[in-house]
Amino acid sequence: MYQLDKQLETKKFSRFHLLCGDEVYLINLYSKALKKQLSAEGDEMNCLVLSGDEADIEAIADFGMLSPFMAERRLVLVMDSGWFTAGGSAKSVQDGEDRLIQLMSNLPDTTYMVFAERNVNTKGPRYGLFSGKVKTSLHKPRPQDLLLTEFHKKQGSDLTNWIAMYVARSGKKITKQAVMMLPERVGCDLYMLTGELDKLIGYIGDREGITEADIEAITGGVVNTKVYEMVDAVSEKNEKKAMQLYRNLIYNKESIDDIMNNLGRQFNTIYKLKSFEGSGESLDKIAERVNMPPAIRWKAKSFMGIARRFEYEKLHDLVEYWMDLSEQTMTIGLDKQVACELFLIQALTN
Repeated sequence: MYQLDKQLETKKFSRFHLLCGDEVYLINLYSKALKKQLSAEGDEMNCLVLSGDEADIEAIADFGMLSPFMAERRLVLVMDSGWFTAGGSAKSVQDGEDRLIQLMSNLPDTTYMVFAERNVNTKGPRYGLFSGKVKTSLHKPRPQDLLLTEFHKKQGSDLTNWIAMYVARSGKKITKQAVMMLPERVGCDLYMLTGELDKLIGYIGDREGITEADIEAITGGVVNTKVYEMVDAVSEKNEKKAMQLYRNLIYNKESIDDIMNNLGRQFNTIYKLKSFEGSGESLDKIAERVNMPPAIRWKAKSFMGIARRFEYEKLHDLVEYWMDLSEQTMTIGLDKQVACELFLIQALTN
C-alpha cells in the first residue's frame, strides 16, 4: 500500500493496477482515488467503468486502443469481473496466450487500467503477472508498468492507528482507551467503523476529543445496535431479516441475557413513546418524559418512527408478554433463548 500511497502523492502512476484482498472498504476507497486522479470528473469520453458481467475484453480493446480525446490519458476501471479467480483466469486463453495479458501489452501508453477485485486466485497467471511470478506469457506489459496492492483486514496496532488517523483527519482526537474500545464494540470491519466514527464525530460537536463515554453513548454495544435493527425489522414485518439478525447474535455467542434485556428495554421505550404520539410536544420533551437516558435521546426520532408502525394495544401486549416471559425464566426455569424466540414470534404475529 506504501507504493500506491506514494503514487497518489506524487501523481506518477503505474499504467496497470490490481487492487485485491479481503478488505473491501479499502479496495473501493483506493479505486475511487485512482479514478479521481487518472480521469476528469464526468469525462465519460476517456473513462470506461465495467463491473461484474459487464466486463468484456473486446469492449476494453475497442476503448483502450483509441487515443485520448482532449485529455492526457484514457482510463479503464474494471470491478469484480471475476477475471482473476481460478475459473476466470482460464477464460480468454487462445493458442497458449492469455488474451487479457496480451491486450495489456499492446495498449498504447496513454491507456491506463485499474482492476478492483475482491476474489483472486493467487496461483493464477493474471495475479502472477502483477506479482512478477508469471512465466508463461510471451507478450506481457513491462514490470515497471504493473502495481499489485493487496488490502487485508486490519488488526492490532494497524487497526488502532487507522482509527486514530481517521479521527485526526476530521480535526478531532480520540483517547487511547476509546480507540481500543471501539473495535470491541462494533468489530473490525472498516465500513462499520467509519459509520460509527462519523456518528461519533457528529455527536461530540465542538468538543475536541472522543472518549469512552461517547462510544458507550453512540454504540451502546453490538447487542444494543443489532437488537435495534431487529426491532426495526419486526416493525416492518420483515421476519426473515429479524430472525437472521437474531441468529447472528446467537451464532456469535452474544449474551442471551443482553439480547433479552435489550429487547424488553427497547420495546418498553417504544411503548412509552407511542403514548405521546400526536401530543404536539417536542421529541426532546417526550424523550425526557419517558426517561430516555440523555446519552441516547438522539435516537428518539427513530424510535418514534418505529412506534408509529405499531398499534398501541400491540405494544402494550408485547411489553406485558416480555415481563411474563422474564418472570418465567426466574420462577419456573424457562430457557432464556426459548423466551427470546417466543417473544420474537409474538412480535412478528399480527
